[in-house]
Formats: sequence, structure tokens, C-alpha cells
Amino acid sequence: MEPDERDVSSSDLQDQAYDALSEFFSVHEDEVVEIEILPPAIQPTDGLLMMDGLNVGVPKKILVLAYVKARQLFFASIQVDGTSLQALDASRVMLLFDPEHITVANFRKRRILNIKAEAPGQFIQVVIRELVFINSILTSPLHRQSKSPTLWHHRAWLLGMLIPIKLIDASGEQLLAFARAELDAVLKSGEWHPKNYYAWQYARRLLTRVESLYANDSDHAWKASYHEFLATCASLIRAWCCLNPSDISGWTFLSFLLPRLNSLTSRRRIVQQVLDYAINLQAKQESLWVFLRTVLADSILGHERDALIQLLHNFQKERAGAVRDVSPENCVMQADTWIKSYSKELAESRSSQTLPNPSRS
Repeated sequence: MEPDERDVSSSDLQDQAYDALSEFFSVHEDEVVEIEILPPAIQPTDGLLMMDGLNVGVPKKILVLAYVKARQLFFASIQVDGTSLQALDASRVMLLFDPEHITVANFRKRRILNIKAEAPGQFIQVVIRELVFINSILTSPLHRQSKSPTLWHHRAWLLGMLIPIKLIDASGEQLLAFARAELDAVLKSGEWHPKNYYAWQYARRLLTRVESLYANDSDHAWKASYHEFLATCASLIRAWCCLNPSDISGWTFLSFLLPRLNSLTSRRRIVQQVLDYAINLQAKQESLWVFLRTVLADSILGHERDALIQLLHNFQKERAGAVRDVSPENCVMQADTWIKSYSKELAESRSSQTLPNPSRS
């Protein structure tokens, strides 16, 4: 084959790869899809994509070729029209391959702001479609993409655009259903990329925004929905953390969530479930024990704390007598010692902070 023939063949394959991936995104622009990079041992029959409903498998070579073509189209298009549809289509492929491409992320923000100013009737649909697209990348089994700080920041920016316009007048159930769906995305992304700091930071921002709406609302039914939502979230996060006990980011978020529960009983139940889990399974994950020692040394459990500390202390004594493990790596001993050393200091420090009233109904 002559060199120019190889170039033509490579160019054709770039076009085919880009067209196939772009068409898949266009067909499913209102649906969250799952994208996976196929291993070399698995190849599509057509050499391009392996599709099954909302799932698509892309060989790494095809994704690279599609990205090269998308990059050409994107920069050629924005020179002519800063908000062109061709550039928008190309940007989807580019962010899938390179989620840290700031120029592309900013282009998509700029286009949304232009639509808000020039065609406000289309704004809500455009923002929701953008959330769907970002969701597809962040919740897919893509190790690097699911922890992209650029994409999680973009998602937080979308949240800030959406809540004041669509959700500010929504019922409590509608808003909390939206927040629950967003939290589910965080959990799924956290499974694909352990210790996903950016995903859990987004969860904090989400909860803070919902909390601010709750604080400014006098509807008692809304308040009941909010507290029910927090309790559901705490149970959900606790279960997730017990399935991923080494993930410090998940445990840290649960620590962030616990003081927001409106009763000491609810807080104690969550902590006791974690402690029972750790004792029954003889857990050794340091992240889990750091969570337990932190919340048991804090004052958020009030008078409910003492019984749990005693349970931990008894477990430590039984364990020490049975296995004679006094090594520095003994997480249970470390937790027990740490609580004895720091519980009073943490209780005093928290007394100067404003916490949710645990007796509030």
C-alpha cells in the first residue's frame, strides 16, 4: 500500500470512529448511558463500537481516533462560531477522552450561558441534558474520568444554575428526589474510583445547597421531608461505607452528615450499626476505625455515646486477651486509646459551635 493510501485509510477510520461515537451520544442525549473502554481481547464485530441498549464499549484505539477527529472539528468550528452545534458534538467526544480539557468544559459553560440569555425557554432542557451527559461519564466504569476534578466542578456549576430556576419552587418531595438521584451518582462514581475526593466534595456541596433551601422555608411538611431525606441518606451512606470499609472519603462524608440528623437516637443507631459491623467482622480497615474513634470522641452523640464507648472498650479487652495483639498496628487499641485521650477536648471544642438541635422534631 502506498503512503498516501495509508493516510486516506487512517482518515476514513477517524471519520467512522467519530461518527459512530457522536451518533451514539446524539441518540441517547436524554438518557444516562454507560461507557466502557474495551480490553484488547474484546473487539466489536464492526471494528468500531459494541452497543447494547444504553451500554457502549469502545476500543481504546477507536476512542483515540475519534478524539483526533473531534479535536480538528472543535477548533475549526469555534473559530467560525463560538457556540456551534458541530463544536458541541465534538466536545462530547473530547471530554470523554480527556476530561481535564478546560477549553472544552468552558465552551460548554459558555454555550449554556448564551442560551440562558438568548433563549431562556430552552435553558432548563439544555442544563438537564448537560447533567445527563456529565452523569454518563462520571458514573461509567472509567477509572480516570470518574475522578475528574474538571467534570465534578462542571457538575457543581450546573447544580448552581439549575436549583435557583427549576428547583426553588419545587415541592419538598421533588427537590429531595433530585438530591437523592445526585447522591446515587456520587455513590456509583465512588465505586468505580475509590477514595473519590471530588465526588464526595460534590455531595457536600449538594447537601449544603439543599440545607440552605430548607433553612429559608417555613413549610413544616418540607421540613419533615428534609429530615426524612437526611435519615435515608445516612442509612444509605452507612451501608455503602460498610461495603467499602477502606474508603476514607466515604467515612468522612458520613461524619459530615451525622450532626445534621435531628435526633441523638438516629445518630446513635448509625454509629452502633457501624460498630457492630466492625466487631462482628473483626474489621481491621484503618479508615473505619478512624471514623469510629472520631465520632465516639465527639459530642454529637450526647449521652448516647457512653454505652458505645463501653462496648468498644469491652471488645478491645476481649480481643487483647484472645489474640494478645498489642502491636502499634492494632486499630481497635488505637481507637480506644485515642478516644480516652481526646474525647474531652473534642467535646469542649464542639460546644462552641452551632449544631442542629437534637431535640427538634
